Amino acid sequence: MEFLRETIGWGLIGPGRFAREFASELAEVPRARRVAVASRNRERASSFATDFGFEKAYGSYEDLFADPEIDVVYVVVPHVFHADLSRAALTAGKAVLCEKPLTPSFRESEELIQFAREKGLFLMEAMKTGLLPAIRKTREWIRSGAIGEVRLAQADFCFQGPTDPEDRLMNPDLAGGAVLDVGIYPLFLQRFFLGEIRSLSAKGHLSSTGVEDVAAFVTEHESGAVGISQCSFVSEESMGARILGSEGEIRIPRFHAATRVSLWKNGEEVEAIEDSSGGMVRAEIEAVMEALRQGETECPEHAHEDTLALARWMDEIRCQIGSWDRA
Repeated sequence: MEFLRETIGWGLIGPGRFAREFASELAEVPRARRVAVASRNRERASSFATDFGFEKAYGSYEDLFADPEIDVVYVVVPHVFHADLSRAALTAGKAVLCEKPLTPSFRESEELIQFAREKGLFLMEAMKTGLLPAIRKTREWIRSGAIGEVRLAQADFCFQGPTDPEDRLMNPDLAGGAVLDVGIYPLFLQRFFLGEIRSLSAKGHLSSTGVEDVAAFVTEHESGAVGISQCSFVSEESMGARILGSEGEIRIPRFHAATRVSLWKNGEEVEAIEDSSGGMVRAEIEAVMEALRQGETECPEHAHEDTLALARWMDEIRCQIGSWDRA
């Protein structure tokens, strides 16, 4: 059944840093109505609503789920709370866009997706990267043979992160660690460009809290290509990607939020694309709204099978490093 309302009402849970970026771009999307924001801290919700033009602020998530004017809920809280809050929103009949990773494990993600399917409701992991014009242009170049036969890709997401053991990234009780938080980006990119992963090997370093603060992994793809990826929050910043072909290479600075991509041959830049749209999540928001209008329960640009593939391999990386036990 197609979505019939003129506007689509958005509710937001978790008014933190990522939510601010999302809300600022949501305001620019036609037919997106900023209905409500919720936090366990009512004052925080009210301040956020004022700053970003939401009509209402709630001091409980349950009140937001009960709001009949909300069509889709954006969940942006620590990973360990994703499954329960997404399930609660779905139970209330809402569509859900949940920050990546959908949940901290393949099993939980599979169960949540199955629940959404049983309800006949939309559910999407918020993986914006594949919707960025620069990334989609890169895949066009690869598929058209612009750099010849692709056999190798490199992608990093490394930065100097927190040292406080109670911080979300360092806390195992909040599903901390580099893989779930930022390793998902190079893993996504390798699969997006090189195709399905056939096997994976990983090494890493465990912090004092037991979560991985460094991870390096090699993916072998069914296409025959190999991906080399690194993620860390205890190193100098490195967030670039390179796709190497038999006749050239493609370079993408800050690929997770790419605005520029360039094609190189014989050591010289021969073509470059600049994305001047000025947004990181607008394409994702628009994809969700289009899927809802078409009556879809998943987004073709990042379908449930894509979420589950990423979850399966993140489980494997963490198991090999020793920061998580699948059992």
